[in-house]
Amino acid sequence: MPELPIPPLGHVIWLAGPLPDLAWLAVKMALDVGHLQRIVLWSLPGKLQRDGRVAALLATDKVVLGDLSELGDGDLDQATTPGTRARLLQLDNSLQLPAARADLARLRVLWAHGGLYLDADALTLANLNALRIHQGFCGLERVALPAELYQSKNPLRWAKAGALLAARHVLAQNAGAGARFRLLEGHFALACNNAVLGAKPRHPFVAGLLQRVAAMDDAKAQQLYELGPRLLEAATDNRSQPDWQVLPPELCYPLAPEVCADYIHTDPQGKLGITPHPQAVVAHLYDSVLARRIGKRPDLAWLLGHRHTTLLGRMVAPWLNELESLYE
Repeated sequence: MPELPIPPLGHVIWLAGPLPDLAWLAVKMALDVGHLQRIVLWSLPGKLQRDGRVAALLATDKVVLGDLSELGDGDLDQATTPGTRARLLQLDNSLQLPAARADLARLRVLWAHGGLYLDADALTLANLNALRIHQGFCGLERVALPAELYQSKNPLRWAKAGALLAARHVLAQNAGAGARFRLLEGHFALACNNAVLGAKPRHPFVAGLLQRVAAMDDAKAQQLYELGPRLLEAATDNRSQPDWQVLPPELCYPLAPEVCADYIHTDPQGKLGITPHPQAVVAHLYDSVLARRIGKRPDLAWLLGHRHTTLLGRMVAPWLNELESLYE
């Protein structure tokens, strides 16, 4: 098989203490199902607690730790001018939101090393070679409030957005939300998300993203989403470019925001199947939505109790016994 443009290298960033059970599953599934050869688990000194789950990942020799504090000026060579590099490093030290720091870090990591970046709540469902065939890519999700809407003063557009939000909320209340949502999905906007990204090393499009970040003023850079989805939207207009593919939602975001409650809806008869969409390669879970629904992030105890009765439980069931053994 010819070598694919994107190397079989994965990147996961975690900046907030103990690694969640879902993140452990995300790493395992990327290796076992996605057939990545290595995954770098990136963090900052003292931020990632090395418990038994982390130790078990490192023992495979396919997972290594990466120190984001060691990403210095050198990782930005050829991507930017000296002044731009200095600005990016200054921003990296001043960003207050962990999400914003992770947004910038994933761009720097992809520029320096290439590979596939996966959010810690993105579960691999199929061979990731289907994504590695591109020079670089991001994926689209279906949203009710795209970034460009905030520039509009048209009351009819805002009324439509409100109606879509209400309809989505109603659809998401019961099992089968994904199937019902497909009847209305054409009314929702398509917008880039940065939970799943891929690029060959030193990709010029990623260099362009870094240059856009450097050009932002401090106030904008500190805002949620500006270094992530909205940066990609501005750079792509939510359309593929000659060297950067913008992939349809089914591949990485098979269930839309809020509709993702289908992952945890009770489904004892298995009517939702074992994958959220037949074309899905990765399933971004939107775990903050799931946590709001069940009162906590889905952890091992919850998953063991719902391994046969929910879509999420069935997706991760093959790895739950191994995860449980790490707690014994």
